[in-house]
Amino acid sequence: MPDNVSTTALHYHLPPLAGARVLVAGLGGSGVAALRFLAGRGARVAATDIRPAAELEGVRAALADISLERLETGGHSLELARGQDFVVVSPGVPLDREPWLSVRVAGIPLIAEVELAARNITQPVIGVTGTNGKTTTVTLMGELFAAAGWRAFVGGNIGRPAVEMAVGAGEWELGIWELSSFQLETIDTFRPRIGVILSVTPDHQDRYAVAGDYLTAKLRLARNQVRGDFLLLDIDDDLLAREYESRLTVWKAGGCGPRPVPFSGRAVPVDGIGGVGSELRWDLPGPGVERLTGSFSIAGMRLIGAHNRGNVAAAFGAGLLVGLDPEIMAATINDFAPLPHRLETVGEVNGITFVNDSKATNVDAVVKAVNSFDRPLVLLLGGYDKGGDFTLLDECMGGRVRDVVLFGRAAETIARQLPHYHSGSMAPGLESAVRLATERARPGDVVLLSPGCASFDEFSSYRARGDFFKQVVGGLAVGGAP
Repeated sequence: MPDNVSTTALHYHLPPLAGARVLVAGLGGSGVAALRFLAGRGARVAATDIRPAAELEGVRAALADISLERLETGGHSLELARGQDFVVVSPGVPLDREPWLSVRVAGIPLIAEVELAARNITQPVIGVTGTNGKTTTVTLMGELFAAAGWRAFVGGNIGRPAVEMAVGAGEWELGIWELSSFQLETIDTFRPRIGVILSVTPDHQDRYAVAGDYLTAKLRLARNQVRGDFLLLDIDDDLLAREYESRLTVWKAGGCGPRPVPFSGRAVPVDGIGGVGSELRWDLPGPGVERLTGSFSIAGMRLIGAHNRGNVAAAFGAGLLVGLDPEIMAATINDFAPLPHRLETVGEVNGITFVNDSKATNVDAVVKAVNSFDRPLVLLLGGYDKGGDFTLLDECMGGRVRDVVLFGRAAETIARQLPHYHSGSMAPGLESAVRLATERARPGDVVLLSPGCASFDEFSSYRARGDFFKQVVGGLAVGGAP
């Protein structure tokens, strides 16, 4: 990986961790991992969480071996934050409200857990962000590097928090980090040597009310990159296609910043990587003076849809720029299985196929799912609405979706936005929705759970929702369709 450039100057000066006073805000997985890392380096740690003490008994038990100077529950106070050298904020903590607005005004450094990790490792990192496809792309990257014999740490927004890489830094040769917009809001000096931005479509409107703020947060991935680094951009996304053209103009003129590299699931871009039909092809300048060209068949690939060809192109491109063997990557890609809850076929009953895409928690993910099939669909939409615009489904649903079954708290909202596709099929919860969809479907159809909403009205997570869907389908298989 290119390593002939220096990092940018530090924006925040942080004291040595030994003896530093550090507040960790938010006690989810990344917050607990940050506390453990900081305490292990001799920091004087405190913690704050918006949840009441009664809901944190499990967290307290997990932190029993850590000497906390203070544990604040039921909210975040400015008084506690003011006494710290810096604050590590978890992704779920909104920054546009007190006390964090005042913390910034007071000049107290406010950083992400991934920033803390980045400051305490020397290995290069590949960072991946985007609205949809992050986990599939990062997981596939991890398998590509493992097949090539690399010791790659895979984590960030999935699996292991990034700071765990700093705990066992000697074990790893590089990091592959999935990064959410929430995490990127509070990076400071973090610099991925290769950045990947997948499609950026409306999501988390409850946090990003101003148009453009969500894209701005995603683009922070590249804010510290320099010449010699790479930024892979999904040009199937109109916003990122424009970003690519703009950055390419600057880069060719000798400007600073990473070299932009385009990828696509629909075509082979000039100087880029693309999945077209049954082939993945690439033709682009390499890290040195060489040009990288080639192709291989993905006819047997188990991932379906143009969006997944784009994800594959991104993962392959990152490996290619690091120097992985294309033949090893090709074999790994064609063996790679879809991850749970992402266009996962879970059963067939009376000629009807059931597909679990519970991870589709926004409208763009539903568009990608619907476009992945050439068989008639009965589409399950609903759950906890995040402010999505379901009218955007109009264009892709025609000729593909036989019926729409709505469920959960968002059902009536979606019905108003899709009056031409909704025939009155509405259910209070997922189980009754699955049974109603099964009644509506015909042999040869696909019943597709691609909700376009969060799960929190009925389930604790999209995983719990997907697992329940599989359980209901399993019951249909045993007892027969209603």
